[in-house]
Amino acid sequence: MGTRVLIRVSGIIFGLFALAHAVRAIFRWEITFAGRAMPIWASVLVAVIAAYLAYESFRTREVRYICTGECGGMSPKPGMCQAEKCAKKGMPLEEVSA
Repeated sequence: MGTRVLIRVSGIIFGLFALAHAVRAIFRWEITFAGRAMPIWASVLVAVIAAYLAYESFRTREVRYICTGECGGMSPKPGMCQAEKCAKKGMPLEEVSA
């Protein structure tokens, strides 16, 4: 599998995990783990973190522009390298897709 597929699959898994914990928190379902009851606030926290990870995994598929010089600059928009000490200053950034 390619990197894009793995990132998309991880985003789906994180999204489902977030949804499950959000539903658990909304309906206040009891969960016991190793004999201890898991508090509702923990599910809310897990849902927020998992939703953020899902969002980031889908966001990384966006197109970005990088400088191939030693500065390694990155931009979400096309443009020119503006780093003073880069050998490719003034050269167009190259399009990459994560």
